[in-house]
Amino acid sequence: MPRPPRVLSCCAATLLAASAGRASADDYIPISGAAFKPLPLAVAPFQGTAPHAAALNAALREDLLYTGLFELLDPRSFLADAREGLASSSVDYSKWRAVGADSLVKASLSGTGAALTAEMRLFDVVGGKEAKRASYSGTVSELREWAHRFADVIYENFTGEKGIFRTKIVFTRRSPGSRQLWTSDVDGRGAVQVTSGSGLEILPAWSPDGRTVVFTSYRTGSPMLHLLDVGTRAAKPMWPHGDLQTGGAFSPDGKRIAFTMSEGGNSDVWVAGADGTGLRQVTDSRESDSSPSWSPDGKRIAFVSTRSGGPQIFVMNADGSGVDRLTFQGNYNQTPDWSPRGDVVAFTARDERNVFDLFLVQVSTKKIQRLTQDQGNNEEPSFSPNGRHIVFASTRDGRKRLYMMNADGTNQRALASDGEGDTPAWGPWPE
Repeated sequence: MPRPPRVLSCCAATLLAASAGRASADDYIPISGAAFKPLPLAVAPFQGTAPHAAALNAALREDLLYTGLFELLDPRSFLADAREGLASSSVDYSKWRAVGADSLVKASLSGTGAALTAEMRLFDVVGGKEAKRASYSGTVSELREWAHRFADVIYENFTGEKGIFRTKIVFTRRSPGSRQLWTSDVDGRGAVQVTSGSGLEILPAWSPDGRTVVFTSYRTGSPMLHLLDVGTRAAKPMWPHGDLQTGGAFSPDGKRIAFTMSEGGNSDVWVAGADGTGLRQVTDSRESDSSPSWSPDGKRIAFVSTRSGGPQIFVMNADGSGVDRLTFQGNYNQTPDWSPRGDVVAFTARDERNVFDLFLVQVSTKKIQRLTQDQGNNEEPSFSPNGRHIVFASTRDGRKRLYMMNADGTNQRALASDGEGDTPAWGPWPE
């Protein structure tokens, strides 16, 4: 049975770029570095069908806060008439400029819960013109999807990059007597259990097309790799080889899987075709090699090795040649994740206080940057598909939950969730 397509069920959506669209890279705001300042953005109370208009407004505001790109202005400061329309000619730009807004979001919702239509607009307040518009129609169950879609429109308008709000996260959560895989929206909402049973299902990773998750399962006793069809939720084992298999990672083209396998008690990194053919060992050390992560061009692999003593992050060519040590600080570095931008690898390290925190290492210079500190244990980083954000697990509020932050460590926020989360993996952009 094929996986259902990731589209709005019963919903038609249109997006039109107005004449004020950004024309070149020079028009986009810097979203990192010393020059970055959050953009003052007003999100006016949405008009129309209550309480759905308010729910759509809240969902969009939550998405925009997760980006870290915007300073959302307090609605209590707004001076414009609440009845102001959506047409650019009806917007009193002087009153929005007076409260400090550079840009403005407005929307109107009409219909009933069974048949709703949303008209959404982004305005350039400084320029006094409409920048983007979108129309969505469907049912009340699709309100959050519309918020995610328009948040992506806003994100791309200001950065020139695809937004991340229609992506998914897969993670693990404890159930009575077991640990299972769950998926959720990028904000942590809409969590759904996608595996079942009485065993341990851990260390999930997405295929590039989002159709499949490779994970480690103990359902046969020893840890072995399994493939989960996300649409049907059917799982099957991969290869009947070795004493254990764990930590699978799809190559960027989806044709190969790198993973850790032990034969005779020593673990190494292996690579095989995603169809199970061409199994090949790519490391051969007397020490432990594990936790592979592909570079975005598929030519190299980051991995963990104890060949220098404690676990450190190394890189090598995809065929196992050209091994090079990346980290020299700390004595317990693990769980590397190579940024889709190619420049850095995020990893978990245990510091001198026996606390786990997150770090970046520059692939070219081997310079280390610390991302978290003094907030519980922070582990298992996974980059967003645009490389601008990281999802991770943290115990900072007393239980292990999922958090998101910008890739430089700023804007750390808990994902909305009614339960724990561990070993998250950020999925690809939807098809």
